[in-house]
Amino acid sequence: MFSPPTGLQATLLEQVATRVHASTHGRIRNLSVEEEQGRVVVRGRVPSHHTRQLALQAALELLASDRFQSNIVVG
Repeated sequence: MFSPPTGLQATLLEQVATRVHASTHGRIRNLSVEEEQGRVVVRGRVPSHHTRQLALQAALELLASDRFQSNIVVG
């Protein structure tokens, strides 16, 4: 289960994770947001394509598309 950051200032990765979790209403399982080779990679499992789109949109609100990679699986 994802728990939001407790500090006053969240890092970019924490902000992305919080936004994705909120926009999917907690329906993303095994959420992981990491930086790999200068890109932010969002991983997780969602129950539907619609929820996947919500997660992608939330991440892209904070990230440039060239710095973002999605490994979100539907199922």
